[in-house]
Amino acid sequence: MEDPQQRPEWEDGKQRKAELTAAFETNAERATMSARLPALPGALKESFADVIRQRVEREPYWFQKIQIMPGLKTPGWSDPMMEKLPFYGLPVDLTGKRVLDIGCAEGFFSFEAEARGAREVVAIDSFPDSIRRFNIVREARQSNATAFLMNVYDLDPDRLGTFDLVLFYGVFYHLKHPQLALEAISRICVGDLLFQTYICDDPRVKDEPWAKYHPHGLMSGTGSKDFDPTVFWLFNSMACVAMLDSLGFENIETVSVDPKPFVLRARAAAKNMAASRPPNQAVAPWS
Repeated sequence: MEDPQQRPEWEDGKQRKAELTAAFETNAERATMSARLPALPGALKESFADVIRQRVEREPYWFQKIQIMPGLKTPGWSDPMMEKLPFYGLPVDLTGKRVLDIGCAEGFFSFEAEARGAREVVAIDSFPDSIRRFNIVREARQSNATAFLMNVYDLDPDRLGTFDLVLFYGVFYHLKHPQLALEAISRICVGDLLFQTYICDDPRVKDEPWAKYHPHGLMSGTGSKDFDPTVFWLFNSMACVAMLDSLGFENIETVSVDPKPFVLRARAAAKNMAASRPPNQAVAPWS
């Protein structure tokens, strides 16, 4: 009989992922990638506010709690206004800046950056449902922020241009290839990077770059009650600084640290500092 104490700690995650995959396979031939929501009956006769309210209520899941109109917030389980905004280092004045929000979810930080004067806000997320919910909030707020279904690895100046401020919040530990992601970010960042991630600081390696790998995810969410198969790497704080330094980022400083969220601010390498610009559409960057 196998000794439970000898089992790798990732075995529970591996089993949970197998169970979720088996459940998916039972209905895969009838499933859709994005949740199917029925049309709103009589939508053309409803007020704009009522239509938005119905669209919010019909979504099966919300991550972020966002005020989208008087008397209406999205029912997210995470409240970034209270839990994140005070600690994440977002500048008060973003007048004239191009801002990129990586892993935007429903767009709390995108819309906050816009409210602080950004001349353009571009958001990306790799989940189709996040983009749909982002667009509900965008419509309700009459926002000009734009979200694209895109992976961080695909960032390229020819596709989205360059940015004065890059927000990289809550994504790093979800990536199988974190260094590749930082390399992509370094190509489009011509100003500041705000970087937030969960960390795993071990006092035995406090002064050494170090990471812990979770091959099959781990429990996550409020109270760590939900299984998340997309959590792979937990770096210590020294490793996060070292990885940014290896790519030429400068003036790396800690904005927030335990027990608050871990946040770094860094400047693009001096050779990359320039005025931000959108892509030149005259040369067909998407062709």
